[in-house]
Formats: sequence, structure tokens, C-alpha cells
Amino acid sequence: MNIVIFSGAGLSTESGIPTFRDSGGLWEQHRIEDVASPEGWGRDKKLVLDFYAMRFVKQAECLPNPAHQAIAELSKRFSVTNITQNIDTLLERAGCEDVWHLHGRIDLQKCEFHHSLSFPFDTQFECDYKSRIFHPIKFGDQCPKCGGQLRPDIVWFGEPVDMRDEHLMQLVKAADIFIGVGTSAQVYPAAGLLPMFRKTKEKYFIDPHPNEELLNGFTILQGSASEQLPLLVKKLL
Repeated sequence: MNIVIFSGAGLSTESGIPTFRDSGGLWEQHRIEDVASPEGWGRDKKLVLDFYAMRFVKQAECLPNPAHQAIAELSKRFSVTNITQNIDTLLERAGCEDVWHLHGRIDLQKCEFHHSLSFPFDTQFECDYKSRIFHPIKFGDQCPKCGGQLRPDIVWFGEPVDMRDEHLMQLVKAADIFIGVGTSAQVYPAAGLLPMFRKTKEKYFIDPHPNEELLNGFTILQGSASEQLPLLVKKLL
């Protein structure tokens, strides 16, 4: 059986990872355009790196919650593909192997001149260097291939999301079950993904405050990810 799980910030909130809009969270003291855009990077690289250093440390301190663990249990029995908007690695740390991070990963770095960077730097080349990190990136950390400043491998506002259209269409065709969890499903890419799986035989959506108008044909499970996902996984197993 092939299962596709699409997750958003609500999957990791209960592990202690703040969302963009959390009161008291990491974003509260910063304008998003200053720390999560190519233009912000162009203005103040050190500010951006310091901000993501805090995020790197924060997610490393957090542990997978029952929802992550339930997905990992499901993947032991069935073919489970995770499509997530989250940049943390809690799914991997719970034991999930097939994880597609639409917005990048906090534990990966790339050169500032990477081809996905949309800010128009004055350079005649593109550098495709990427690697995993085990410590926060510091201002002055250089790409070993070209000497550019290293940056988080995160998709910022104004940069293209890693959609992989052909791979996504294969998943849509093969899916026996689709599960949406931790996302409002009202903004891109969630708003575009849900209709693509409308012909999938079994469709579930987990949310504390579901928008039922958007979820025609879905079995709605009202509640948090860590409440409802373990129960659903137990049923499927």
C-alpha cells in the first residue's frame, strides 16, 4: 500500500518548534522580509545567519512527538512518502526515510551563489555546493568550491519551492491513501496539493480547526496531530 502524508507546521508544534506566527517565538523580534528573503540576505547576512543559528539550535533540542513516531511506525509496514513544509528533521529522527522537504532543511547548507538563489548578485557563475551541517553557519564560513558565503539550504520568500512535478504526479497516481496534517490547506502549496489527490480512494485530514469547505471527500479528524495521527495509524495498521 502506498501512503502520501502532507504535513505543515502543526506536526512539529507539539515538539516545541515555534511556527512563523507564534507569540514569543523566534519570529516575533524580526520582520520576515529581513531574515527570510533574498533581499534581506543581501542587506545583512550576519543577521540572517544569527537568526537561523537560533532555529538550528532550537530544533536540535526538540524531540519527535507521538505524531512523528506514528508516521515512522506506519512506514515500517507500508510505503510512506512524506511531503512536508517543515524545515526541521524530526521526521527523520523518528525513523522516516522518505521525506521530501518542500522548503529545505535546517541541517543543510549551500553556497550563496547556488542556482536556486533568486537575488541578483554580481557574479558570472553559479555554485551547486551543498553539504550537511552539525553546527550553525557563521558569518565568514566560505564555500570550499568558490569562496562564497555559506547560507542555510532553506527556501526563502521569493525563491521557488522544490515541487518536482513529475515525481509528484507519480505519487498521485500510485497513492492508495492520502493524509494531510498540521496545515491549514488554504495557502500554496497545500491548497494546490489537496485537489491533486481528490481521486485517491482514502483521504484523511487532521486539524484542530478544519475548513470543511476545502475538504470535500476527506475524512476529517478534528484535533491535534499528536492526538489524532496515532489513532489513525493504529486503525490503518
